[in-house]
Amino acid sequence: MNNLYEKSGVNLSEARELERKISSIGDNIGRFAGINGNIVSTCDGIGTKIIPLYKRGLYKTIAQDLAAANLNDLAASGAKVLGFLDYIAVYKLESERISQIILELANILKEHSCPLLGGETAETPDLITEGNIDISGFVIGEGNGVNSINLKEGDLIIGLKSSGVHANGFSLVRKFYTDGMLSEKEFEETLKPSYIYYSKVLKLWEKGLIKAAANITGGGIYSNLKRVVPEFELDPNSFEKIPVLEKLKELTGEEEFYQVFNPGIGFCLAAESFSEDIKQICGEFSPRIIGRVL
Repeated sequence: MNNLYEKSGVNLSEARELERKISSIGDNIGRFAGINGNIVSTCDGIGTKIIPLYKRGLYKTIAQDLAAANLNDLAASGAKVLGFLDYIAVYKLESERISQIILELANILKEHSCPLLGGETAETPDLITEGNIDISGFVIGEGNGVNSINLKEGDLIIGLKSSGVHANGFSLVRKFYTDGMLSEKEFEETLKPSYIYYSKVLKLWEKGLIKAAANITGGGIYSNLKRVVPEFELDPNSFEKIPVLEKLKELTGEEEFYQVFNPGIGFCLAAESFSEDIKQICGEFSPRIIGRVL
């Protein structure tokens, strides 16, 4: 493996080591959402994708990526969202630009029956460099908060297509772009907003149609799916072929690609059957069988 992601500044092995060292805290370490009784919560940001988004004034995409990062993690647990909080750190507060992000976020969350409860904005000039910001989201949900239910050999793994890169691997994406390995058009393709699967997946949980769900974020499809399905096999030929992702696969090599990016599949479901209800509810995300539980 070329270890290009580590050379771009992100060390996945060190991230796994951190998870190992803090695993004694409790069973929530490694889950998509933290669970305490019937309270379920998530916390996530959008990484360094925010750098080109903010510089290009793509405020709605920032808002959608942030909502997706948290709501999709909540969807993996089957909980119903109660509210959302945000945290924004800036070099210098620009009220016109920051207000656009927050207003867009409130509108997007409203589409998923999620109120924006509030948040925090901090000017941190010794921490954030000039012209940049960082953003995080926090979701509060309610429900049983499951990891997986009664999985058995032969259950199906169903994939929902991604819009493209979503918000992962951007330290490497940006390096490829600045090094001239991605064209301007290809780079713009990587900046497409992430899909939000939450509302559709919640319906599947409520109808008892699925046994597990995984948000395919940083670390790729295999490591994220393993968080809820211990043993499985996937057919890479069944993944959605998205041109910019295929280009990234060429640049990274297949092994590293699957450890960093989603392969055209942004969310996975485990189910006993590929029912008509699943096909209809998730139709806009082109659901397809991509593997099986072992």
